[in-house]
Amino acid sequence: MLQEHRTLREGITAGILGATAVAVWFLILDTVAGRPFATPAMLGSSVATLFGAPGTGPAAVHVLGYTLFHYVVFIIIGMIVAAVINNAENEPSLLIGFVILFIAFEIGWYGWTALLARPESFGQLAWYQVLVANFIAAAAMGFYMYRRHATLPRRFMASLAGDETA
Repeated sequence: MLQEHRTLREGITAGILGATAVAVWFLILDTVAGRPFATPAMLGSSVATLFGAPGTGPAAVHVLGYTLFHYVVFIIIGMIVAAVINNAENEPSLLIGFVILFIAFEIGWYGWTALLARPESFGQLAWYQVLVANFIAAAAMGFYMYRRHATLPRRFMASLAGDETA
């Protein structure tokens, strides 16, 4: 029970940190370009059409809708990360599969972004902006999880070396 609460708390916190890091990154990019909130407005319009709603309407509605969607997705990702990390406390080699899955997910996400990054549908959003955003989110979430599980990297390396005493 305590482990489940820890995983839930860590997952929610990591997700919020990652989502906020990405939101701040795109707010900075949009503000420098002279279009604050342009990215969440554009993505909100796109997400609305995915769920059957019209992609037109007030930009503020799209920004709020996308922000909610963005945080929910990141919290789900954070909970998956926290579950893997907490289970890796007992079996450090689980991190190998997680790293492979993370790399595959990232490559797939960049490819998807590159396909969708057409000016008529996604404006000025470019794959390299998403790359940096994902790096920032992964760094924020990873640093938080590292602080919560500081001995895990050493134990993981020891398990790779075949040292079962670590």
